Amino acid sequence: MKLPLLTMLLLCHAAFAQWSPVKTFDATSHIQSITDFDFLNEQKGFLISYNNSKSTFYRTTNGGIIWDSTTTVDGFFRSVVMVTDSIIYAAGNVDINLGTPNAYQSKQIYRSLNAGQTWTQHEIFNTLGLLDRNCMVFTNDSTGFVSCYAGMYQTNDYGTSWTLLNTTSGQFPVHLGSEIATFYNNDVYLTNTSSLASQTNTLDCYGIGGVGFTSSYGDTLIRTNNCNDGWGNTLRALTISELGGSTTVLHFLDEGISDVALNASGIFAVSQRPLRSMDGGQSFFRQECTLPSDSLLFFTRIEFIDNDIAYALAINQDSGIIKLLKTTNAGGITTSYVTQPLQNVGGIDDNANNPIQISPNPSSSGIFDVSGIQEGNATLLVFNELGQIVHQAALVANGKQSLDLSNQAPGVYFAHVKQGELQWVRKLVVR
Repeated sequence: MKLPLLTMLLLCHAAFAQWSPVKTFDATSHIQSITDFDFLNEQKGFLISYNNSKSTFYRTTNGGIIWDSTTTVDGFFRSVVMVTDSIIYAAGNVDINLGTPNAYQSKQIYRSLNAGQTWTQHEIFNTLGLLDRNCMVFTNDSTGFVSCYAGMYQTNDYGTSWTLLNTTSGQFPVHLGSEIATFYNNDVYLTNTSSLASQTNTLDCYGIGGVGFTSSYGDTLIRTNNCNDGWGNTLRALTISELGGSTTVLHFLDEGISDVALNASGIFAVSQRPLRSMDGGQSFFRQECTLPSDSLLFFTRIEFIDNDIAYALAINQDSGIIKLLKTTNAGGITTSYVTQPLQNVGGIDDNANNPIQISPNPSSSGIFDVSGIQEGNATLLVFNELGQIVHQAALVANGKQSLDLSNQAPGVYFAHVKQGELQWVRKLVVR
């Protein structure tokens, strides 16, 4: 009997459709939190670890197995980019004073021209706001762009000096053909890499803004942003756009996307586990890990270095331990297809069976109401994106309790509720 080609491909790849652990950052590791990482190739990469108001830059030359400290600097650094084997940039925020109007005033770029052996500091500007993850993009060795709510800055001298191009550009710069695309609310800004001219609203953008994650490949862009369903409910949309064309909504979802990626191998959306589409976003299938002990891993980052090889960060929701994982075939192919809504992919965050209600979400004040425990008591742990526990409390049945994260920085958090053998996860956003 001859099998259809697609079935044969699925069977051939099923055994390899997994992510394998490379490094575990447990209590014995000198790296306890990771704000960002970047790999130039399969062997060489950098990461940033943050602790006690200081950031340490680490380097690996053996694929992430061993990480060596290169320097420690003051401030909260959330973005690192390897432009070449020797040229590395890190962007961050100094003069941190959480909970005050002047938090994150000084924006800094650190640059290394010798593979991280030495670093030089370059202040870009002083303003309110935050240099966030994925705030930098480089078009060649010497030319790069940094984007935030204050505007877009550009360098053409290896980061020694930075020029303000405009004050209307948004966040999360990505290559889009010959343009740099950035996002602010429901506007998409395009800055030409040659003329440096800027255009606004040249791409359709569904929703009310709040772009969280973006990725691009050639002239194609994917992103997540907030949408209103017309009934007062705010959902997140995963959309795809062509440069100069229209926008298509691939999926609406309540919550659960922590990163996206786009390349020749397909569309990837991280919702607990990496989800992959090979048909332009019409359907997604769920990818797995090689070790059964990793069943509680909650993926937070995915970074491709080519169309097949990618690294990912994941947090164990029981222990808070961070793991670095790797795939050499884009995570492979499985038959675990996911249907809408996208976030209902099983595991510990199956929202179809998740009784925990947390509102408002997002919260501009950092204060949430938690309810949903029907009987008995439960334990609440809140993790930040670094895997650190920032809040813990006991939950009681048949009541509404306040969760106060007002002293935490704006960003994404994970509320982990455990009751006996049952456990649920909700993603929280503090604005």
